[in-house]
Amino acid sequence: MKFCDKLVNRRKENNLSQEQLADRLGVSRQAVSKWESGSSIPDMAKILELCKILNCNLEDLVDDGVSSNKDVVNSKIDINNYFKEFLDFITRTLNMFWSMTLGEKVKCICEMLFIVLIFFIIWGIIGNIISSIFYRILSILPNVIYNVITGTCSIIYGLFGFIAGIIIIIHIFKIRYLDYFITIEDNNTNNKSVELPVDNQFKNDNEEIKFTYKKKNKIIIRDPKHSTYTFFEFLGRIIIWGIKFIIILLAIPCIFSFIGLFFGITFTIFLIKNGIFFLGIAILLLGCILINYLVLRAIYNFILNIKFNLKLFFIAFMVGLALAGIGSGISFCDYLTFDKITLTNKDIKYTTKEFNIDMKDNLILDFLNHDKTEIIYDEAQENIKVEVTYCKNGDVYLYDSIEEDYNSYEYIEYLDYDINYHQNFENDFFEEINYLVKQIKNKERIYNDYQSISNIKITTSHSNMERIQSNYNKLYN
Repeated sequence: MKFCDKLVNRRKENNLSQEQLADRLGVSRQAVSKWESGSSIPDMAKILELCKILNCNLEDLVDDGVSSNKDVVNSKIDINNYFKEFLDFITRTLNMFWSMTLGEKVKCICEMLFIVLIFFIIWGIIGNIISSIFYRILSILPNVIYNVITGTCSIIYGLFGFIAGIIIIIHIFKIRYLDYFITIEDNNTNNKSVELPVDNQFKNDNEEIKFTYKKKNKIIIRDPKHSTYTFFEFLGRIIIWGIKFIIILLAIPCIFSFIGLFFGITFTIFLIKNGIFFLGIAILLLGCILINYLVLRAIYNFILNIKFNLKLFFIAFMVGLALAGIGSGISFCDYLTFDKITLTNKDIKYTTKEFNIDMKDNLILDFLNHDKTEIIYDEAQENIKVEVTYCKNGDVYLYDSIEEDYNSYEYIEYLDYDINYHQNFENDFFEEINYLVKQIKNKERIYNDYQSISNIKITTSHSNMERIQSNYNKLYN
């Protein structure tokens, strides 16, 4: 529908005569008559005033072939609707670029490229921060599962970044440039004139200042109202769903930490009677529980689109931080009063364990250069006997591995033996917790200044030792 026809319909819908509309606009009735007959069109300022008087949008009045946002929202969303809007977007973009000068085109392209660069940098920084936290949490999983999850998350994050980037760039392009112009195509434009705005002090009622377009069928005017397209809204919903999915994944460790904090505070409450240190730990855990709850609550509200009181949320969050600070301060001050106890070799009970190793041509002993290693030569000893003196609170074991030598002219595999020590409760979490609780009950800060392995005796022949030393030098030197 043409502008002149739309103006007539809108005027009649508002029960206005040409004279009434002219009075409200401050123009003559003849001017309104020319607009409705199609012999001329008003300037931009008058068009905006018409929109206000007739209670309509700019596009409803002058943009032929484009339906209003209300019609789009109320209509059923289908593929054809998306496709038509996409074609309309392309058409308007081409018309806009066609009407731009070379300088305006270069400015537009440079601005869009700059925005793409900024978005790429910000998205990369956010991705590195999220991956450093999320991947560290997933590191406890087996390598196969870890690789599958991290690879999938990387693809999803990259895909959503690509879609979000397209939406942001197109939206910025639309509000910065495309919405700046509305193109009206009319075959009768050659015979039309566009009225120029003039100051009231120079304007006469019977005089109209105007100019005529020649050999053009496009009129470009500015649209100050920013509208959106339905297919952009659909893509935006996909991004929101993706963000919610990522937040749900981040909420999983928060749930486990929430359970762990409740377990910890329950355990600590039973120990408060043993000292003020545990009271501080209980207050610290209480603050952490409050903060963890607020984080989970914020995630829940965001996923379900539920509003919450930001003021109360901020106050509760600060209370949680205060409790965590007070609790840690109490425990730290009490810990400073603990007695410092340093354990040395004379305070530790040691025991001895013996190993027998078969002598082979490719044998290497990594513990040969231990600072407490003692070599005893016995020509009657065909194999190697190893005696290890170690702390009785733990245990030692001998393990072997294959070391490969690529430096020599021929490929050689060496059988490498080493000795490892571990405490008895190294793999028992609850026993280690019990050991720490006993220290706190006794108000002791224990520092270990003793050697877990105090001595290693190697008994073998000279020839065997020379062969072992030669293998060691070939591999590591």
